[in-house]
Parts: sequence; structure tokens; C-alpha cells
Amino acid sequence: MYLLFSQPLAVNTGVQLFLEPRGVVWCGGGWENQSGGTFQNQGTVYITGDVQNDDAGQLFVPAPSPGTLVLAGGLQTLRGSFPIRTDTLILVGSVPKVLQTDLYIDGVLDLGDAELRTQSRTAAIRNPEPGAIRRQGGFVSSDVGGALERLTDRSATYLFPVGGHTPLRYRPVEIVPTSSAAHRYAVRLANADPTAEGRPRDQRPPELCEINPLYDHYIHRVAGSDAAEIRIFYDASDPVTGRIAQWKAALWVPTPAQPIPSGWSLPNWTDFSDPYFAFSVEQLLMTLTASADTVEVGEAVTFTASSQPQPATSYTWSFGEGTVRSGGGSQTFAYSEAGTYTVSVSALPCSDTAERVIVVRPSSFFTVPNAFSPNGDGINDVWQITVTGELRSLRWRIYDRWGIPIAQGEGPSTRWDGTRNGQPCPEGVYVYVIEAESVLGTKTNRTGTLTLLR
Repeated sequence: MYLLFSQPLAVNTGVQLFLEPRGVVWCGGGWENQSGGTFQNQGTVYITGDVQNDDAGQLFVPAPSPGTLVLAGGLQTLRGSFPIRTDTLILVGSVPKVLQTDLYIDGVLDLGDAELRTQSRTAAIRNPEPGAIRRQGGFVSSDVGGALERLTDRSATYLFPVGGHTPLRYRPVEIVPTSSAAHRYAVRLANADPTAEGRPRDQRPPELCEINPLYDHYIHRVAGSDAAEIRIFYDASDPVTGRIAQWKAALWVPTPAQPIPSGWSLPNWTDFSDPYFAFSVEQLLMTLTASADTVEVGEAVTFTASSQPQPATSYTWSFGEGTVRSGGGSQTFAYSEAGTYTVSVSALPCSDTAERVIVVRPSSFFTVPNAFSPNGDGINDVWQITVTGELRSLRWRIYDRWGIPIAQGEGPSTRWDGTRNGQPCPEGVYVYVIEAESVLGTKTNRTGTLTLLR
């Protein structure tokens, strides 16, 4: 059976229509269904214009064999005083199909490449098969009050292909129920700054420093009580893609979400008391360590930064003498002048700042031996400082392990022969103290130990 309507508008004034299996109706315009009109469709109905239903029977009433409605035109609107239901709905083309009344689908929704724009209405898929929604590039968009609703009855992955049209975004959600009990979930992409819809991004605890400014997700368990895994996906171009936060009691709070490829997961989730969720940036707590806290001029020191609860993506370093770097979490630096410097590091996109104080001593102008053997063999018989720079003065003192003075001298040419008052000192460890001043006035004090061997 094949029927063709060429009029711009077909009107059912209250007649009960029947279409047998394999039958086809092509309406090359709009369809208006007035009170009392119903259509038991077991075939395929093509409509290229708007559809209006003013009958409580929801236009396409259930039939022994499921029928198909094909919206085959350009921009088409579904409206009326009552909802519209169909078994299978197929969208043709890439131009939006717009709801001004609720839509119930008992079979399959095939979006193709089109946008189903629910506005403030609900598009409800009442077929619990996980594959009851098909798509190529199509998606479902909704304004405040609208949503895509799905019925579930098994532990399987249910796709909610939600997006937005101004600007164009596709940010899907997957829900995996933990049981085979019947549940209903409603999902919407709130395609705007959450602040504009009454969920201010600045209302957040200190551990969160940013909420996604582009959009958030409405995810609501309409019926049922069991837990489900909630998976929310982002695009690589989004500026905020961190752990999921939930709008709860007028505050964005962090959740224990786990990372998945291009998204985050809320396993065994049951809290839908405030059903809005957004990606966030957590405040990073920084720590900073150094390979040494005291170095000499020109001596390299390695700084290592780390952050919690996750590694930062980029670090900004300040070494305390004017040098600023951006880079990784490990940096090596050498100071050209003596002094005390405060090194700081912070991270992007947001973190606290960790600091560490580094003392830089003047470069050594002398080297000090740590052992000698005054045994008369002509080899290493004296302890003597070797000067490597220009000094104004040099003074040294030797003490035994009890702090008793043993020997002292001034000038780079003085030496110790291992005696005290002309008598040989016993083998052991002694302490030296050296005070030096360069010709530029830089003073250096050094203390160390030396070993006397016989």
C-alpha cells in the first residue's frame, strides 16, 4: 500500500487511520492531527513538514506491528496540545527537528546526522534496549526543563548523545546501571556558563579553583534506586577537563570521579539529589625540594617540584634573582653571585606556591687536604692549604677532638708538621677552622676535619 499526499498540509479532523505492515504514506508537507484523530501505523510514514497533535491519543497509537515515522524534510517542528509518540523515529538530513511538545519513542530513535532539539520538552526513549538510539553525527540538545530520557532494565552501556547548538557541541554521557531493575534517567547538556543558569562557578570550596565555564551536565535518575556508573566525556579543546564536581547545596563540590579516556567516571553513583555535574580544576598542593640548601657561586643545584592530588602539566619557576622559567618539574640552576635566595614554584592551571631558601657562598679561593702522614718519608709529611685565588688574608687553627688548640698559622705559605710544642701528635682526627678574605673583600669561613696518620 502506498499513499501520496502532495498538499502542503494534511489534516486529520478526528478519523482513526490504519496503515498495514509494509504500507507507506508519503506526506509532502505538514501533518495536523485534531482531537479524535489517531493513526495505527504498522508501516512507514514520511512527513516533510511540521507535525501537530491535538489528540490525547498521542497521534501514532501502539499497533500489533511497530511502525516507523520518518521526518524527511528540512527544519521541522513537532507541536500540539498533547505529546507525540511513535515506535521508530528516523531523522533525515542535517537540519534540526524541533520539539514544542513531548516526544515518546517506544522503538528506536535514529538521529542520523540531525539534531533533535527538545527545547524545554522531553524526548523519552521507552525501549530499554541499549541500542535503541542510533546516530551518525546527530545529537539531542535541550534547554532548561528539557532532556533526553531513557528507560534501562539491564547492566549495559546506555548512550545519551547530548550536545548543544549555540555554540555547536557534542558532549555525550554514558550510564551503566548496576542492576537489571527498571530505571529511568534524564540527561541534558546545559550548553552555557553554569553561572548563567543559577549555578555560580565562584561558589566552590578552596580545594577547587575553577569550574568548566562552557557547560555542565544535568543527569537525573527519574525512577529507580540502584547505583549506576556515570561516564561524562569532554573534548580536547575544552579549557577545563579535570575531575567531576557536583552542584550540591548551592556549592560546587569535588567528587571521587575516576579518569577514563576523554572523560571521567563516577562508579556506583547514587547521589542525584542535585543532578548537575561539571568538570573542574582542583587546587594543587605544591612541594619543593633541592639537592642542596647551601652551594657555592657557580655550583649547580637541582630543584624538584611535585604536586598533589595529581601532577601538574606546567610549572613556573622563579629563582630569586630575576630569572623566571616555565617548564617541567625538575630544574637545574647555578647562581653567579653569593647571597641568600628564595626559590618559588607554582603550576598551571592553578596551584599554591612552594618556596625554598638557598644560601650561595662565595667561590672557594683555596683547597684543604683532609689527611697527611708526618712520618719523615718525604711524602705528604705536612698539612698545607693550597691557594687558588687572590687572598687578602688567610688564618687557620687546628684543634684536637676535645677542642684543645694544637696549632695555628697565617698566610698561604704556613703549614703544620703534625707536632705540638715540638712533640709529635698522636694519630687521629683533628678539626681545622679557616678564615679567609679575598682581595675584593669577600670573606669565607670553613670548618672541617683532617686525619693524621703515622
